[in-house]
Amino acid sequence: MPPATPPPTFRDPAGSLTLNEDHAVRTIRDDAAAAVRLFLHSPLRERLERDGHMVGTALLEPDSTAGQLTLRHPLIPVVTYPWEWTPGQWLAAAELTLTLCDEALTEGWILKDATPLNILFVGPKPVLVDVLSFERHKPGESIWLAYGQYMRTFLLPLLTNRLLHWPLALTIFKRDGYEPTELYDALNWSQRLSATALLPITLPALLDKRKRDGKPTAAPLKKDPELALHILHGTLRGLRRRTRNALPKSVRSEWSDYTATLTHYTEQESAEKLSFVRDVLESLQPKRVLDIGANTGEFSALAASLGASVVALERDAAAADRLFQRAQAQQLEILTIHADLARPTPAVGWDNTESMSLLSRLEGKSDLVLMLAVIHHLLLMEQIPLERILDLMLRLTRGHLLLEWVPVSDPMFQSLMRGRDELYGHLSEADLLRACEGRFHVLRRQPLANGRVLFLMETA
Repeated sequence: MPPATPPPTFRDPAGSLTLNEDHAVRTIRDDAAAAVRLFLHSPLRERLERDGHMVGTALLEPDSTAGQLTLRHPLIPVVTYPWEWTPGQWLAAAELTLTLCDEALTEGWILKDATPLNILFVGPKPVLVDVLSFERHKPGESIWLAYGQYMRTFLLPLLTNRLLHWPLALTIFKRDGYEPTELYDALNWSQRLSATALLPITLPALLDKRKRDGKPTAAPLKKDPELALHILHGTLRGLRRRTRNALPKSVRSEWSDYTATLTHYTEQESAEKLSFVRDVLESLQPKRVLDIGANTGEFSALAASLGASVVALERDAAAADRLFQRAQAQQLEILTIHADLARPTPAVGWDNTESMSLLSRLEGKSDLVLMLAVIHHLLLMEQIPLERILDLMLRLTRGHLLLEWVPVSDPMFQSLMRGRDELYGHLSEADLLRACEGRFHVLRRQPLANGRVLFLMETA
């Protein structure tokens, strides 16, 4: 098993971050401590924390004017990475980054880093977690030095998703983002000359070729301080507009319309299922809920409306994005993760320790796991045995599991079985109960009129 927490970070020359069970502890090296102290005592830092735009920070050691600095931050309940975000989450993180830089400029500061890896989500709300990202802005400088990083790590991944249909999950292999030249080569001429790609991809790619050919480029000039600020604010406005335009057009899929178009539930059966789930949530009052196969969030929203903090896992990109938009619009405490439980995000980075695996971030974090209309997909599409599914559920929950059993006679079971009757045609509720032995106790059983059965289980 991978470690529950990663080792101290090492990429930032100004300091490192260590996670423990209760807090994140950041150590700032001596040569960077003075600049960090200056920011920590600024009104900007106080306002960003108060508004919830930046993680809170406490000094662990007595404040002084010199020497190493140690900071403590509250832990984000469940960490997610950009390769697990929906397009809507990418936009929310990008807009927060631009807003922070815009606001910082008005108070004499600027963001020196602009990467999605500095952003985490608390429910649907993005939060900056790197307090080392700010530095004093030098009057007269009109170029945002983090512009290139923002383009590579925010804008170009969104454009590849829109223009080339490359999944955002591919950014797991692109820590520093995409280069305009590699995207230029992948686009056709019509795309290269489009308004969407011309400025962020085509012109930089051609300028890069000019640079490789040895042709000089103009050096930046110092400007009047007010003019420089005006230019910088304009740059940020332009980036915001281009980032919004880079979002893919509204995408629909079989599963994004699943709740609205399902035919194997009558209105009465849907109401019966919803009533049972509500009753379970109201009786257990779980603080943390994991909704596996959350689709567009009907039950995630129900749990959040009853006071739970919800992690919603959905493998369909369109459905996951609709779920995030719902949580954002209704201000529900739902953290959307676009990932597949059968192929969970692995640990990545140097020595496979920089970014934790999805399962290590979810294990033992939930009081209740919802597994509604999911188990037959894992059985039939992924060929995961019942016992292995329940073993994982036992690791994910610290209390209860609400599972929907789908019988062989169900139309969805039949459509997914695809002629493999000899392998799966014999499965029954009795097989599920045998697999639960030594793992879960059944507390409640609720049959539905369509033959499906809801089970509330408790860990053995």
